[in-house]
Amino acid sequence: MRRRAWLLATGSATTLHALVGAAPALAQMASEPRRIGMLTVADKASFAGQLQAFRDGLRARGHIEGRDIVIDIRYADARQPGLAQLAADLAAQRPSVIVGFGPAATQAAHAATADVPIVALLRDFVAAGMATELGRPAGRVTGVSFFGATLNAKRLELLAELLPKGSAVLNLAEPNSLDLPSVEAAGRALGVTMHAAYAATPQQIDTAFATARGLRVAGINQLASPFLHAHRLRIIELAAMARLPVMYQWPDSARDGGLMAYGPSLTAIDVQLANYVSRILGGAKPGDLPIEQPSRFEFVINLKTAKAIGITIPQSLLLRADEVIQ
Repeated sequence: MRRRAWLLATGSATTLHALVGAAPALAQMASEPRRIGMLTVADKASFAGQLQAFRDGLRARGHIEGRDIVIDIRYADARQPGLAQLAADLAAQRPSVIVGFGPAATQAAHAATADVPIVALLRDFVAAGMATELGRPAGRVTGVSFFGATLNAKRLELLAELLPKGSAVLNLAEPNSLDLPSVEAAGRALGVTMHAAYAATPQQIDTAFATARGLRVAGINQLASPFLHAHRLRIIELAAMARLPVMYQWPDSARDGGLMAYGPSLTAIDVQLANYVSRILGGAKPGDLPIEQPSRFEFVINLKTAKAIGITIPQSLLLRADEVIQ
């Protein structure tokens, strides 16, 4: 009996000593920041504004970098074939959640992980194979869906109002764009002669503008595309050189020097994405979070750019603009 008591006492003491010794390590593990992965086709410079808005959204929800979260970003610099390796690198960091910007980035993140929740910005979650329905995604992907086809047609309508009747317009899109057929149908209804050019590399953007000059189009309608938005500064430069009016997808493009832009506020969308990341960090399942849609749209006209390329903006457009840059 004494031997058993001694063994029990010794064992208890050893166990207690081990637990006490492990306590600091356990406390450290409990307080380790949660890792948030981000994957984008953009480069660091063109993505800076979105990143800041996302960080601001997280901070508003009480998350502080270095204290309870770490943000780990991978930039594809417009090289979409490299997304698979970047997604694998992110997965190796064992993130609590990954944020994907655009279909290529989101699909790469989904393929690289088996159980990591994903919050995404996509044109169409169902078409991209990332959800079964908007109200209840039922998988591990949720986020914000923007009205790709509808907005592309609306941009064409605004651009056509700027141009002479019966003008020719070039739709600039990524290859295999899902929105091109509906935009071309909208163009025919407006009496606009429609052309198309595709770009998936910086060199192809230059080629698209050469095509526009050869076709003598009166304007360019840039369709929804993470890649084209990442290269908006080059498109703005080429448009200025060609003295061509271009309609852009995101309002920020007009603030960066583009002529006109109509679409959701990217800043507001990034805050929506941050809110969903916060909820997932708090224990929510992405499949239970309905896919949201943008709540704020902006029509921005840059009169400085209009003057530089010799374009007069009709008063009818100026009166509808949410922001006019003088």
